[in-house]
Amino acid sequence: MRHDNHHLRVVDFGRGVCNSDQALRHEWLVTNGLGSYACGTISGARNRRYHGDFIVATQAPAVRTMLLGATVPTAQYRNGTYQLSTARWTDGTVNPHGHLWLQRFFLDGSIPTWRWSLRDALIERRIVMVHGEDTLCQIWNVVRASSPVQLSFDMLVDCRNHHALGQVGAPTPAIERVERGVRLRWPQGVGSGPMDLYLQCDRSVPTPVGAWWTRMLLAEEQARGYDFEDQLWNAVRIDVVLNPGTSVVLSASTALQEPRSGSMVVEAERARIDALLRQADCPERAPALEQLVCAADQFIVRRKRRDGTRMGCSIIAGYPWFADWSRDALLSVHGLLLATNRHAEAKDVLSTLADWVEGGLLPNRFPDRADEKVERNSIDAPLLLVVMARRVFERTKDEAWLRSLWPALLSVIDGYRSGTLHGIGVDPADGLVRGGDATTQLTWMDARVGTRPITPRDGKAIEVNALWCAALAAMSDLAPHANAPDGKWNADLERAQKSFIKFWNEDTSCCFDTLDGDSGSDASVRPNQLLAICALPGLLPHGQVSTMVETCMSRLWTPVGLRTLVPRDPRYCGHYGGDVATRDGAYHQGTVWPWLFMVSVRATLQVGGDRESIIDFVYPFLNHLRESGLGSVSEVFSGDPPHEPGGCPWQAWSVASLLEIVECIGSGFAAGGRTGAQA
Repeated sequence: MRHDNHHLRVVDFGRGVCNSDQALRHEWLVTNGLGSYACGTISGARNRRYHGDFIVATQAPAVRTMLLGATVPTAQYRNGTYQLSTARWTDGTVNPHGHLWLQRFFLDGSIPTWRWSLRDALIERRIVMVHGEDTLCQIWNVVRASSPVQLSFDMLVDCRNHHALGQVGAPTPAIERVERGVRLRWPQGVGSGPMDLYLQCDRSVPTPVGAWWTRMLLAEEQARGYDFEDQLWNAVRIDVVLNPGTSVVLSASTALQEPRSGSMVVEAERARIDALLRQADCPERAPALEQLVCAADQFIVRRKRRDGTRMGCSIIAGYPWFADWSRDALLSVHGLLLATNRHAEAKDVLSTLADWVEGGLLPNRFPDRADEKVERNSIDAPLLLVVMARRVFERTKDEAWLRSLWPALLSVIDGYRSGTLHGIGVDPADGLVRGGDATTQLTWMDARVGTRPITPRDGKAIEVNALWCAALAAMSDLAPHANAPDGKWNADLERAQKSFIKFWNEDTSCCFDTLDGDSGSDASVRPNQLLAICALPGLLPHGQVSTMVETCMSRLWTPVGLRTLVPRDPRYCGHYGGDVATRDGAYHQGTVWPWLFMVSVRATLQVGGDRESIIDFVYPFLNHLRESGLGSVSEVFSGDPPHEPGGCPWQAWSVASLLEIVECIGSGFAAGGRTGAQA
């Protein structure tokens, strides 16, 4: 990271946050590019089943296993004992209160850093996950003290799918001494054979403990209507004594590790991030943009190509619970990869997805449990593959890559022309794409309560048909570069464009959301029509587009994105929260999605909106980088003020949207003095 800009860090909290209840809510995340991660709260209190210090992608990148649930530190200094962690219990108590000793927490690029003040001593912890390796390093450093400090770490472990909770009586690992530590071996891992966890430390011989910690309260799980009592097994305790100015590396890994110096681990990660910032052409003194580039990197993972012999690239939809979803990945490619000049990885993402095209369709998501199979039930993702292929080709001019992708793109178009699963296909009456029925969820608005889809959107969805037109235009433009014959895409495009005018609804001064569904046409005022005009400009007359944008922005706009339904609609839900059924019922019925922010910007610019007004909208939004998943952007917000964040704290297409806006409106957004002040 550009260390001379440390005073402009976006995420840097003092005692006002660290010693308050905010420390029990603000969350940090580190990842390794393989799907493995670590995350938790500033305070150390575990609020989610996913909070842990080492969660490994045992079938990379989506099937993940909790191994090290928590590192519980205690310091002894000058005859005083200080518990540095915080925990909540199901009896309602909070004990200990380690965050009260916390003087500072900040993100050094991608590295979360804590500093505890104990009398005249200052203790620091940094957490780094080694990129491309299933190894996590905690670097503990006595920054200053007037005598030695003894640190003790209780290592709480389990071997379970990261979606699961701990169960007392579950198999515990055998413990074997190894160089500089211990190996914990479970006889059966998640969807695999034996599972190993190596815990190593240069200055200690771990002491076996072997006791369950029970009745730990996971407050976020409770608030979300899930089971919320967790248990972890205290495997070993590690004791070290550090003199002032010295440090130690505490590592957790799936393989035996050679000694690493803490400074080398930190500098290697800093150098990696600096290289990404240079690649992204990130201007100096642009801390918010630097933090977004770091956030973008967390979602990029390696995935085997379908043939199993090559490595490809994918995008995790969100941490901590999402796997990689084709729609999310394709909507994120521009912001996460093209806008940051990671062109090779953009090509890899599309090639990896193209392997999976069957019957013109893509998997909606890749399984995150070992026994699940892929489902091809997304009507928009295949069209996004074609549209994004043109966008990536425009940046790279790689004709060899395009030719390798061409059979998959052609399969998509042929699948829609001839008809495929879920009733997806072109209506011969008007050339528009229809699909699904009242029981299916094929578009991005896919929430379901029990067996009931909340927004089925069957028939002809407006953004799907705009993507169909954009895909046909892309095929026509790309064919010469792929050495492909004319597939008569222009004839299909002309017919679909001519029919697209049917979406205009004079009564609402905007467009129908869907046409010709099982229940007729849907006049709900939703942001999908803005998606449509951004997919391919010129589908509607300019006057109608201007009226539509004005209608949508005046009724759907919030400072953190677009509502999914107008507030005056009787189905509108202004609060996103509560149990599963309540949340899913609100998911696309008024809840704000920040990934749509890019859509609103492009639509506004299309009808003559000025760049300065857009910049003024963006700056307050950047304050969110300090509010939930630190340094990143949440999945959703409530539709009503104060628009509390909700859903997944780290969401790929939310981050991608902001980075795409930066590219769209120019570098002044990043380099201006207001960036540091606002963010």
